Amino acid sequence: MATLGIPLESAEQIASLLHSNSLISESDLKSAMVSSDEGEKCLIETLIDFRFTDEKTIANAISSSYDIEFLPSLVTENIDFSTSDILPKKYITENRIVPISIHGHTLDVAISEPSALNQMQSIALLTDKKVNPYLVTISQITKILDSFNTIDPSSASAPRTPKPLKTNSSNQAAEKEKAIAAAKKSEPQIPTPLAKKAKEPAKAKAAMSDEEVDEKYSAVVVQFIDTNLKKAIKEGVSDVHFEVFKHSARMRFRLDGVLMEEPGTSKVLYENYSKIITRIKIMSKLDIAERRKAQDGAITLKVDEKEVDFRVSCMPTSFGERVVMRILDTDGIDLSIEKLGFHEDDEKAFIDAISSPQGMVLVTGPTGSGKSTTLYAALNKINKEDINILTAEDPVEFTLNGVGQVHVKPDYGMTFASALRSFLRQDPEVVMVGEIRDQETVEIAIKAALTGHLVLSTLHTNDAVSTITRILNMGVQPYLITSALTLIVAQRLARKNCSECLIEDEDVNESQLRAVGFSAEESTRVTLFKGGGCDTCNGTGYKGRKGIYEVLRITENLIEGILQEKTTPELKKIALEKDKFLNMQEIGRTFLKDGSVSIDEYKRILILD
Repeated sequence: MATLGIPLESAEQIASLLHSNSLISESDLKSAMVSSDEGEKCLIETLIDFRFTDEKTIANAISSSYDIEFLPSLVTENIDFSTSDILPKKYITENRIVPISIHGHTLDVAISEPSALNQMQSIALLTDKKVNPYLVTISQITKILDSFNTIDPSSASAPRTPKPLKTNSSNQAAEKEKAIAAAKKSEPQIPTPLAKKAKEPAKAKAAMSDEEVDEKYSAVVVQFIDTNLKKAIKEGVSDVHFEVFKHSARMRFRLDGVLMEEPGTSKVLYENYSKIITRIKIMSKLDIAERRKAQDGAITLKVDEKEVDFRVSCMPTSFGERVVMRILDTDGIDLSIEKLGFHEDDEKAFIDAISSPQGMVLVTGPTGSGKSTTLYAALNKINKEDINILTAEDPVEFTLNGVGQVHVKPDYGMTFASALRSFLRQDPEVVMVGEIRDQETVEIAIKAALTGHLVLSTLHTNDAVSTITRILNMGVQPYLITSALTLIVAQRLARKNCSECLIEDEDVNESQLRAVGFSAEESTRVTLFKGGGCDTCNGTGYKGRKGIYEVLRITENLIEGILQEKTTPELKKIALEKDKFLNMQEIGRTFLKDGSVSIDEYKRILILD
C-alpha cells in the first residue's frame, strides 16, 4: 500500500474514534500501536495492513461522527483545479484540504481527516466565503493532492466544466447529459462536483436560497461573537458566559466580579446557539462532535494591535453546551506590587517576605479575589537574571519572561505535587505552586521552604489566620508550620464607586454603621458615599476594582500560639492585640470613609456569615 501521509495527531485521533465506536478492539489497537512504533510506520496504515479496518470503514465513522457528507466516487476529473489558487499551495498540502468547487459565495473543499475541520474558520476568513467540507478517503485525498501538485497553474487558470461523479447508477448517462446542459446555460456558473446537485437541477434555485439563508446565519454568528468579544475586552470583562435553557439563552459578562446579562443578545443567541457554540469550539480547537464530555481550550485574538488570550471551558447541560470564556488580557493588568493597594506597612512586610532567600508565603481568598495577580506581581518584583524561578499552574494565565512556567495536567500525571517534586531537582531559588490542595503538596512545599527555597502558593480560606488552622488540619505538625511559614496575605476585590457620579449615601444610618464595625462615636460623624449611576459606569454606580488586603506576619507571639495548637479565634486575638494586625474589615472601613467603596459593596465581600 502506498504511504498515506497522515499526520501523527490525525492518525491518533482516527484510531481513538474507531476504538470509541467499537470498530476496532482494544487488543487490536494495542497490537497496531506496538507494531507502528517498532516499524516507525503510521498507525492508520498499520491498522489497515493488519486488516483491523479499512478506508471505507474509517470514512464512514468520520462521516457519521462529524456529520460530514462522504463522497466515495469523487475523482480528480470532478474537480475544478482552477479554484486551487484561492488558497496558498503550501497551506493546501500541509493541511490536506483541497478546494474542489466554487459556486456563488460558497467554497467546497475535500478533506479526509477530522483534524482538518479546525481549519474551516481560517479558510472562511482567508477566502471570505462559506466553506462546505466534504469527506473522501485517505487514499483519495492523497491522490488528489498528487494531481494538484502536478497541475500547471497556467493550464488551470481557465475555468472548465468538471465531469460528473462516476457512479454505479444506470442513469449515469442521463446525469451526464443534465450536467452538460446545465453548463451551457446562458449565465454559466462553475458547477458543483457533487452528484446529488447534478441529479437535481430543478431544485438548484431552492438549494441556493437555503445557502443564502445559511450564509446570512453564518454572518450573524461571526458578527455576534466578534462584536461581543471585542466589547468584553474593551469594558474590562473577566469572563463571558453562554448558557441555553428550554425556551431561552443568555450571555452574561462578569464585570468587576459581578455577573450581568448583556441586554439585547438573548434572541439572536437563542436562534443561533448551536452555531455560535460550534464556532467557539472550532476557534478553541475543540472537538466539535463531542457533546457529552467537558472540554477545555484556548483562543488568541488580535484586537487593536494587541493579542488577547481566552481560556475556554465547554460543558454539556440538559439543553445544550454551556461555555465560559475567561479573558486573560495581560495588557490590562499592572503587575507591580505598588499598584495593588496594600497598606503601607503591609506592603513593606510583603516585599520583605518575598525577597527572603527561603520560607513560605501564602495568598488566600475565594475564587476571583485576585490571588493570581498578587502572586504574579510578587514574581515580577523578584524576577532577576541570577534567580531561577519555576511555577506550577493550572493553567498558566500570564506569561512571565525569564520564568519557567509549567501547566499542571493531572490526566497525564503532572499534578502540583509531582511538579513540585520535580522542581526541587531543577536547582530553583523560587518555586510558585498555583494551589495547595492536599496533604502531599503542602508537605513537599514545606520541605522546600525548609531546605533553602522561597515557596509561594495559594489556599482557599476566608482570612489569613484560618489558613494556619487549615494547614494544621491537613496533617502538618505545628513545629513545621512555624519553621517554614513566613507571611500570609488574605484578600478581596471590591468594586470602586464611580468617581464621575459619586454622591452621598443618605440611606445609611447609625445602626448600619455600627453593624459594619464603626464605634458609637464614629457613627455620629462618618459620611459614606456611593455611585449614583451614569454613562461612564453604565448606570451601575461602580467603575473598576481595588484590593483589600490583610497581611499576617508570623511573629514570635503567633509561633507560641501555633505550637500550643490554639484555635482560630485565639490566634486571631493574639494577632489583633499583640501584633497590631490590621484585618480586612478594618482596612475596608478606611475605604468606606474615603468614599472609594460603598457600604453595600463592603457588606457583599467582607461580612462573612
